[in-house]
Amino acid sequence: GRRSEDANAAMEKQFDLIDCAINELVVSTGMPTQQVLNLFLKSRGRVNNGTNHWNIYGQYFKAHRLRKLQRAGKDANIIITSTIQGECYRSFQDAYPEDWQDILDTFDETRIASGPPLTVAQRSQEFTRLTKKVTSM
Repeated sequence: GRRSEDANAAMEKQFDLIDCAINELVVSTGMPTQQVLNLFLKSRGRVNNGTNHWNIYGQYFKAHRLRKLQRAGKDANIIITSTIQGECYRSFQDAYPEDWQDILDTFDETRIASGPPLTVAQRSQEFTRLTKKVTSM
């Protein structure tokens, strides 16, 4: 629905504070504004690039099951449930707070590239996905 004037005013006031904080970071770090914004969103797990990192982590977990269980403090013979995998996922995110999404994206790209040949439709989807990723950088 449509936002009220009060909601718009409250948001504008907070957006001004956010804008000031980002500008201060730009000055103090020497980084471009977009890079500061991207790092902020990424550090809060709020990057919205259409990638489902949980699904990629499922494949990553299969490839590195023992290490992921060990990091989460789980026994290697434990029955894997979505709860256990979720705990491993959070442990992975905690271990690599700045890089976990990049690690999973790289893993997924490598997995796809080294997999069986793709159909034309699959290649088209992959091209579109990578194009979006590159243009959002």
